[in-house]
Amino acid sequence: MTKEETQEVMEIESLKEPMSIGRIFAESGMFPDIKTQAQAVVKILAGKELGLSPFESMKNIYLVSGNLAIQSNALASLIKTNKKYDYKVETLTDKECKISFWLLGDKKEEIGISEFTFQDAAKAGLVNKENWKSYPKNMMFARALANGVRFYCPDAACGWHVQEEYEDLLPADRRETITITPEGNITKEDNNGETKL
Repeated sequence: MTKEETQEVMEIESLKEPMSIGRIFAESGMFPDIKTQAQAVVKILAGKELGLSPFESMKNIYLVSGNLAIQSNALASLIKTNKKYDYKVETLTDKECKISFWLLGDKKEEIGISEFTFQDAAKAGLVNKENWKSYPKNMMFARALANGVRFYCPDAACGWHVQEEYEDLLPADRRETITITPEGNITKEDNNGETKL
């Protein structure tokens, strides 16, 4: 057998386990973002490249609008378990999240700060999305973390987008409209035209 043939056999053999596990996950019905065994296998293989187990991959990697995305908690875990990088949440409120990123080594060195604010979300047209209305603190964290990883430690997660970012590309539920005035004041107006603060 030639070297190329041996490698081809090894590649086929390496797919047997993910294919078998993927079938079980797809048939379980526990993961609503997957419809086929192939989609489950893609999630498992993508997670394997990040060091995730098959179940961690199924739980933390999502198919959103035809793209693979990782949940922010899994991305946070990848950074926290990385021997080269770390992060610290400096501020986390419904209005802003500020995260400092650190390079580990002989001495811990801050390499940058990622900040995401309610005003940033408003500029990007995100504040009228249901997740932003219901879980603003979580969404601030997801955006600040994802930006910081891309800016300061991209090699730790290979440029993945977080699930929350892709969900922001989906149409907004317009039961309530949030507006920010030039002075920075925030108002909410429901479909009946009633203004709330």
